[in-house]
Amino acid sequence: MKKLVKICLCVAALAMLITGCQRAGAEGTKGEGQQETTAKAASSARITLGTYKGLTLTAQRKEVTDTMLENQLNYLKSVYPAEITGRAAKDGDVANIDFVGTKDGVAFQGGTGSNFDLTLGSGRFIDGFEAGVVGMRPGEEKDLELTFPETYDNAELAGQPVVFHVTLNAIKDPEQTQIDDALARRVTGEETATLASLKEELRKELENQQESEWFNSAGNELLAQVIENSEIVCDDSKVEEMFTELQMTYQAYAAQYGMDLETFLAIYMGTDSEGLKEVAEELVKQEMAIDEIIKAEKLTATDSQKESMAHMNSFENQTAMVLAYGEESANRLFEMGAAYYYLIENAVEAETGETAKTETNGG
Repeated sequence: MKKLVKICLCVAALAMLITGCQRAGAEGTKGEGQQETTAKAASSARITLGTYKGLTLTAQRKEVTDTMLENQLNYLKSVYPAEITGRAAKDGDVANIDFVGTKDGVAFQGGTGSNFDLTLGSGRFIDGFEAGVVGMRPGEEKDLELTFPETYDNAELAGQPVVFHVTLNAIKDPEQTQIDDALARRVTGEETATLASLKEELRKELENQQESEWFNSAGNELLAQVIENSEIVCDDSKVEEMFTELQMTYQAYAAQYGMDLETFLAIYMGTDSEGLKEVAEELVKQEMAIDEIIKAEKLTATDSQKESMAHMNSFENQTAMVLAYGEESANRLFEMGAAYYYLIENAVEAETGETAKTETNGG
């Protein structure tokens, strides 16, 4: 989880932040007083760029292995299990169900679902629900008389008796699911899909993922050295703007887990709001350093680099990435990526002492 929500400057990590900053700037025009204040604040920002060529690079690419591919297939087997017939549902099964929850005969909000996949024994639903589905057979309907816990977060339902009318549509068993052509068809939704074609697609995705991890790790490692070598003073208003965007990002994550922001930061990030403010300042420094390198070397991303960055971020091509992020944000990300490519190409690998090379620089 920490890996998923960690903020660093990479080809995709700032996409939402950049878009958000642009959106905030487009919400309205500033008054004359605001413009003067902003101009004054901007003048306080300064950077003296230090050494950015010949830096030490320790990050290394990882090859895609058969074990990685096997793990991915096993994961897909658990996500797309095969239907099982001829027996009742048991713990560990994925039960596809329809359900309607009522209180005093009236359906309550959030208590209805259709074609919902529920892993029995996962504890995802309130006590008694999953146990009540165990033993049912496909096509069977059943009323479950249950009580919400006193600590339930909906005050109207906390501690209240309810009835769930459940229909079991199908049983799926991950343990009995085979890694075969049928799995490939379920995963892709294509009748002509085969296990061989699925493996080929997965291997390409894994290669793009490994390339992305290496590219961003290498770029971040080198950029940290650039910042260490440079003198940078941030614009306080830019730091505050970045801090606000980070708060919005993590608040969205926190809401998904039913947490407030501070609890989420403590559990998943090992920090607090003050620490997040430091992250915001570091991100602003990173952008300033990158912009200075772009300006100094007159950098623009080549078509080959853009295609590679699109693939690393799970897009079919650069056009798809532009459509997803918007032209302005995508071009900004391509521009930052070009700076990463430049740093990597002009770095020295720690083990060999040779200048690092990228196979996807297009130039």
